[in-house]
Amino acid sequence: MNETLYFAYGSNMDLYQMNYRCPSSEVMGNVTLNDYKLAFRGHGFATVLPSPGDAVQGVLWRLTPEDERRLDFYEGYPRHYEKETVTVYAADGTSQEVMVYTMAAPLKDRITPPSPPYLEGILRGCEQNGIDPAAVEQAARESKPSRSQRPSQTR
Repeated sequence: MNETLYFAYGSNMDLYQMNYRCPSSEVMGNVTLNDYKLAFRGHGFATVLPSPGDAVQGVLWRLTPEDERRLDFYEGYPRHYEKETVTVYAADGTSQEVMVYTMAAPLKDRITPPSPPYLEGILRGCEQNGIDPAAVEQAARESKPSRSQRPSQTR
């Protein structure tokens, strides 16, 4: 059986959601993806984007082939999300090459804030796994249009 190591950085960090989506999956621990940043794009969903000097904290999962098929369907692979191989680092400095879903173009080019329930699921995953939520909160703030970008309202 070919298992896949998968890096989750968004709602798939939520242990309850992953247990529902991928019942045979197993948490391997927290890891870091260097030179990427978290962003909300497309329809307000999380993705990781190359960003030298930044890092994304997340959860490493072991997926069975059936779990991966289920997750592919959930993630809208290959139209909404694509798969890439990246190197993640554990707290002890060891590295592993793993699979990650990254948002496909043109969705990844459209900055869109997350819905409150979606953001709550990501923050719950941070809490469950002992991950600092600051980067998630920062990405959510950066996804909101500034006052100058908002459409003007007339009275």
